[in-house]
Amino acid sequence: MWAELLPVPAAVSVRSYRADWSPTLGLSYAAIVDRDVPLDGQSGQPPRWFDLGEEWESVFPEDRGRIRAHVRRLAAGRSGAAC
Repeated sequence: MWAELLPVPAAVSVRSYRADWSPTLGLSYAAIVDRDVPLDGQSGQPPRWFDLGEEWESVFPEDRGRIRAHVRRLAAGRSGAAC
């Protein structure tokens, strides 16, 4: 089992999670993880794997397209490096 946290943020965002809260700066990092690595979630947010073609519930549904585009860029970079 292995996991590799990629060093460069995959996304940067400024979002308000509630109308009465100040905006929050978020840095999202991508990791390449063996599916055998146990996932550890937060209370009320159990983790699970999603197929990239699957639709999943999200407070920010536009993130699905961003995640898929990032995975395509990662895959293109890795296949180019192997050639």
